Amino acid sequence: MRDDDYGLCFLAGGQARRMGGGDKGEITLDGETIISQLLKRFSDAPYIFLNANGELARLAHYGLDIIPDLLDDYQGPLCGIYSAMHHLTQTRPHLKWLAVLPTDAPLLPASLIDDLRHAATQTGAQIISVKSKGRTHPVIGLWSLSLCDALGRALREEGVRKIDLFTSAIGCHYVAYDGAPDPFLNLNRPEDVAAYGGVLAAN
Repeated sequence: MRDDDYGLCFLAGGQARRMGGGDKGEITLDGETIISQLLKRFSDAPYIFLNANGELARLAHYGLDIIPDLLDDYQGPLCGIYSAMHHLTQTRPHLKWLAVLPTDAPLLPASLIDDLRHAATQTGAQIISVKSKGRTHPVIGLWSLSLCDALGRALREEGVRKIDLFTSAIGCHYVAYDGAPDPFLNLNRPEDVAAYGGVLAAN
């Protein structure tokens, strides 16, 4: 697997209802937004872009390509993954893989994409994701772009909305992580943000 054969998409397309609306990636922690922190952490990716919905200009200050969902009605992160895959197949057909990360998980390890790519090489799997503390985190993953058409059909013709439903049909390899705090801690509600500092202090 070549070092430059993938694109990295940060999914910022959710409606953040439990957070009261807005972009969770724009939450400021330690003086920087979560998106800014993640962009620094994964700056080695050969091509980085965002998936978002609504008024895209609100995220233009990051200087990245921003692509909306191809399907209407906020169909969830699986649609965001498909939209990102379609974008790469149309604009960068030489790429083979899509790495997908959320914008509400401030503790993602810097080695994450390398870990996923190593697992893909070792296992030959077309989808690699992660698990920790007995839970899977399907929105984090590495996807073969060869699955783009199949994913599009699943969304459009079969009404598949949950990532797990699609990945279970294709087959997914999981990389397990241990330790504390949980590297895949995500901030869904205002109280999660309030508790973030306490989580770090306790570990």
